[in-house]
Amino acid sequence: MMIRNAASVIDECEISQLLPDTFDNDLFPGYDKVNVSWKELKRVIEKDTWKTALENQKGVYLLTDISNGKQYVGSAYGESMILGRWRSYIRNGHGGNIGLIPINFIHIQENFRFSILDIYKSTTDDLIIIARENWWKQILQSRRFGYNEN
Repeated sequence: MMIRNAASVIDECEISQLLPDTFDNDLFPGYDKVNVSWKELKRVIEKDTWKTALENQKGVYLLTDISNGKQYVGSAYGESMILGRWRSYIRNGHGGNIGLIPINFIHIQENFRFSILDIYKSTTDDLIIIARENWWKQILQSRRFGYNEN
C-alpha cells in the first residue's frame, strides 16, 4: 500500500470538473430500491438521474403512512408517468386522490414513504397498468385497511 503526502503532489493536481450543485450522492438507486420519505422525495425528484428514471416508466407505486401502517396503491401512466404523479404529491400531498385528500398535508410530509411495486415500459397499454394496480390493491388490502377508496 502506497501513501502519498498531499504536499508532495499538490502541484501536479488539476481541477477537472466543477459540479453544478453540492454533491449529495442522490443518484437514482434503481426501481426495486426506491423507499423514500416525502421529504427525501422532495429533495431528489428534480435530480437528473431521478427525473430520467421516473419520467420514462409507467408503473404501480405504494405510499405507506408510517404512523399507522395504512397504505395507498396508485398507478402512473399519464404525462411524465411516475415522475408526474409523484410531483403532484410533492405539490399538495394527495395528488387528487379521494382517500388522501382529508389527510393533513403536514402529516403526509412527516409520515409518508414512497416506493415502487411494478414498472413498465412507456409503450405498455394503460389497461395493463390499471389491472396491475387493482391486483396490488387486492393483495395489500389497501381498500379495506388503507387509503384506497376505489
